[in-house]
Amino acid sequence: MTKLYEDSIDDNPYPDRKALRNFTWTTEALGEWEDIWHELWHLGYKWEWQNSDRYARRFGERFNLYSCHNDAVRLDMATPLPGLVVIYEIRESLLDDPGDDQRLDHVVGAIDAWLKKHYTPA
Repeated sequence: MTKLYEDSIDDNPYPDRKALRNFTWTTEALGEWEDIWHELWHLGYKWEWQNSDRYARRFGERFNLYSCHNDAVRLDMATPLPGLVVIYEIRESLLDDPGDDQRLDHVVGAIDAWLKKHYTPA
């Protein structure tokens, strides 16, 4: 007789497998990243846009998500949504900055908190 799904939830036939998943931008993660990007912008960081990059623009309590193709004008006031590798590269770049601006430490702390809250590697 076949077990129902509810009856077999605790049965893991592959206990040694490691879980993998893609990162997903939630509304909360977008809002917090928007604040971090604002600080990065004031520290002199800019986004080198390329076709198929993802962006967010606040629309009230929500965000509109989109990508652009050969239309950089549409990116005005948009927040770029980098991949996790780039976020880690930004963090390392901030740590390597020889300046003594206190905002550098603040943004590194904000990125660390953001990563801990919104992305926990499997």
